[in-house]
Amino acid sequence: MTSAHLEPAVPAATHGRGRGPGRRAGRRKIAVLEAACRVIAERGADATRFADVAAESGVPVSTLQYYFGSREDLLVAAFRHASSTEIAELEAEVAGIGDPWEQLERIPTRSLTGYEPEEPDAGRLWIESWHFGIRDPEMRADALRDNTAWRRLVANVVRRGIELGTFGGRHDPDTVAVLAIAVVDGMGIPLSLADPEVTVPGAVQDVLAALRDLLRPDPAR
Repeated sequence: MTSAHLEPAVPAATHGRGRGPGRRAGRRKIAVLEAACRVIAERGADATRFADVAAESGVPVSTLQYYFGSREDLLVAAFRHASSTEIAELEAEVAGIGDPWEQLERIPTRSLTGYEPEEPDAGRLWIESWHFGIRDPEMRADALRDNTAWRRLVANVVRRGIELGTFGGRHDPDTVAVLAIAVVDGMGIPLSLADPEVTVPGAVQDVLAALRDLLRPDPAR
């Protein structure tokens, strides 16, 4: 791995004003990362090669090597792009909802929907990132950081709900967040394996039922 991983996946030039080669290169790199994510979801990280991403993206292998250096660097960049995009979009969605319970519902619903048969990329990418992170210290740090971001999002919603009286305060928000994300991830395993006894709607309902039990309002209030 190289120190390039410490930098954003998209060059800083893509965030500047105007139109030019930098912006075009940034858009092209994003398209490459999205293509890499599709390949990883289909083939798995271990079986993803530069040639596969080149075929999916239409970008030559030489350009991919220039962008990322090594295959491992490409994998880390793709995982990082997918996770940061998903979390940022979810944070924006949650911020636009006023009711704490509706905010909380959105998190497991959005996460588990990634395991739908017609839209499996997000769920498979999470599992591939964990698998890759077991052996790769840099990917492990990324995966742990992503899990922290998800837990923080849940904990903030729970904390706000307790303050508003929507949720009971019997349990610490950080503890609820750890349990919520653990249950969501646990549901993701049978869903990713296409277990016929577990469906996305059913998994969402089960997760929300567990959260309702944890966050029942205090009868004394």
